[in-house]
Amino acid sequence: MNYLIRPAKPEDAVFIGKCVCEGIGFEIFENETEQNKDIAESIAPLAAREGTLYSYRNTRIAEVTGEVAGAFISYPGEYYHEWRKETFRNHPYFKNMDMDTMPDEAGPGEYYLDTLAVLPKFRRNGIGSGLMKERIAQVQQEHPDLRITLLVDPENLNGQRIYSRLGFQIIDRNVVAFNHLYWKMAL
Repeated sequence: MNYLIRPAKPEDAVFIGKCVCEGIGFEIFENETEQNKDIAESIAPLAAREGTLYSYRNTRIAEVTGEVAGAFISYPGEYYHEWRKETFRNHPYFKNMDMDTMPDEAGPGEYYLDTLAVLPKFRRNGIGSGLMKERIAQVQQEHPDLRITLLVDPENLNGQRIYSRLGFQIIDRNVVAFNHLYWKMAL
């Protein structure tokens, strides 16, 4: 399948919000409920501006014949703590979580691959892998000193296979983010 990868624009913010919901397990693409629709819509204003984790500036978009098919959010880990506070400090879904004491998913010396989501009708066509490969190549060229990292759910066997094929290895099996256990993988 032919697809184009481009930088996201502020007008992609609603789609980015849906991708974040998909990435945190709401499966909004398959089953858009009022709750996950509300969460996606509340993330959209954060995606439309700079200085947040889910900013359009941190996002690459895949398109198939002009239709948005997927998104990939990534950024330097050195900004994670600051951007997380800005992203979640007033967000209604996360208001009961203590962001100040929560461990950081990424930090200095890392380039963090945060969220990858592809619409169901475009899956299994290499779009997700293509988004990752394109971003990894760009990061390796522009930031060769940074270690590329990501988190994967221990039960996400498909994700683990894909990341392993791309050269990622598990470096930590005890990362807790948003009260959930993940494995950290690095390239």
